[in-house]
Amino acid sequence: MRGNNVFLGLWLTMASLSRAIHNPIISGWNPDPSILRVQDDYYIATSSFEYFPGIPIYKSRDLSNWTLISHAFAQPDQLQLYGTPTGAGAWAPSLAHFDGRFWIASMTRWTYDPVARVWPRVFFASSVDLIHWSELTWADPWGIDPELFRDPLSRKTYLNLMAPNNNQDRLWGIYQCEISLQDGSCGTDDQHRSTIARSRSAEGPFEAGPNNPLLFNGAYGFDNLTVQSTGHATMVDTPSGEWYAAFLARRKINGSSPLGRETFLTSVTWKDGWPIFNDGNPILLSKEVGPVTGKRRIPDPFVEDFSRQKMDPGWYQLRTPYTKNFNVRRGSLELRPNVFSLSDRDTPAALLRKQKSLNMTFSAELLGFSGTLGPRNQVGISSYLSEFQHQDIGVTACANATGLCLYTELRQNQTLQYHQVPLNTSSLKEPLMLHIRATPLRYQFGYSLGNAVQPKYITEIDSSWQAFAPANFFVFSGASFAIFATGLGEPWPRDGPVVGFKQVTETYYEENIPDYDVWDKE
Repeated sequence: MRGNNVFLGLWLTMASLSRAIHNPIISGWNPDPSILRVQDDYYIATSSFEYFPGIPIYKSRDLSNWTLISHAFAQPDQLQLYGTPTGAGAWAPSLAHFDGRFWIASMTRWTYDPVARVWPRVFFASSVDLIHWSELTWADPWGIDPELFRDPLSRKTYLNLMAPNNNQDRLWGIYQCEISLQDGSCGTDDQHRSTIARSRSAEGPFEAGPNNPLLFNGAYGFDNLTVQSTGHATMVDTPSGEWYAAFLARRKINGSSPLGRETFLTSVTWKDGWPIFNDGNPILLSKEVGPVTGKRRIPDPFVEDFSRQKMDPGWYQLRTPYTKNFNVRRGSLELRPNVFSLSDRDTPAALLRKQKSLNMTFSAELLGFSGTLGPRNQVGISSYLSEFQHQDIGVTACANATGLCLYTELRQNQTLQYHQVPLNTSSLKEPLMLHIRATPLRYQFGYSLGNAVQPKYITEIDSSWQAFAPANFFVFSGASFAIFATGLGEPWPRDGPVVGFKQVTETYYEENIPDYDVWDKE
């Protein structure tokens, strides 16, 4: 009898699906439908634009009769549409079901203002019952029509969407990346790779290359090689007919990459009209490209003595400056401190240079001054990653005594370690050199006063702190070195001393980075 009931249930289901379905199946405006089946139930989510609550969800058992059962975003803090013009707001949702939860990926565009250049941002949320939804998770990319996909074989989750190649020429196409469901990160990781497809027409169809992926160091033991995140390659030929590919990769040092993503090069050969990168071998630091010439030459020291009005082009400021923050004169750099510091998302009086080696020293000699600094006046140098992650050493007023103090300030994932050392003076008259000694595993911070030859290092921090942003924030650059001065939220005193630097020196040493990310942590 049980078998008959099963047969009857199947027959009824087939009979219900054979019922006539008239279009539109959901009348009134309900664009961008995304349909999903979970067991015997069907669901559709559609766009809601500037209307609130956002993203209606419909349910059906027969694909013909649909009932509005909920909205995915019914709380103001989930979908903030303040000032959103008509046609903006929440677009193009997609539905998925895995891990026992329903998932909606969508995107929001707050404005069409071409000056503000605010582009659609992708987000997703999950629910067990389509009524109670999680907080929004914002994804890295911007674009439209996002969709989450769980690979049933690898169990990896991917975000697919229509997105531009960059924000300059904005050539739109299909974008895909493996995504973290916890924080939405969709960046360059150990699985980053380069692949190729070819066609006789720009419109396709495309044929995938037989040697794909062309670059993928993760294939050789996944994360055990030092060189990782290989990808974003472009090829070039020489006048003599040789081919090479430039690509990005990062050097993973004890699990992190303080220098961020760097530019690499490899050889390219051709077989049957298809390119082969590096003869199909992994990218190793120990293997040269082209003729073997021996060990890498240690770069000459870099010295900036500010003797020329035009500084080295390797200096940068943070964001677009709207005031003049420094002057170069008479062999010195005079900073014009403002209220902003390296911790502000603005433009402080700071100049930065990219850290170019995993084994180097950055040194800067301060200008002497006869006046004294106030309790919120600082001048110093920094290993800088972001407004959240920068490690400083400098000079300020002593907190619990008169005169000047040397201070160190280490920022670790929004925690702070601050320490002062008295200089036993109220003005800076003898030479003071600040130093940051960078090695693959740590940064040390020190100083040399007067005629001292060897620096005195007073604190240190693991280099991994210069590779990761705090939770819910992202960083795509690497560490830089900065010289700076700041009023820490207050204007620099009118009678405050002129501060700056006489000379900056970068000293490089042999790196000896292994091919495999194996380090003695002691």
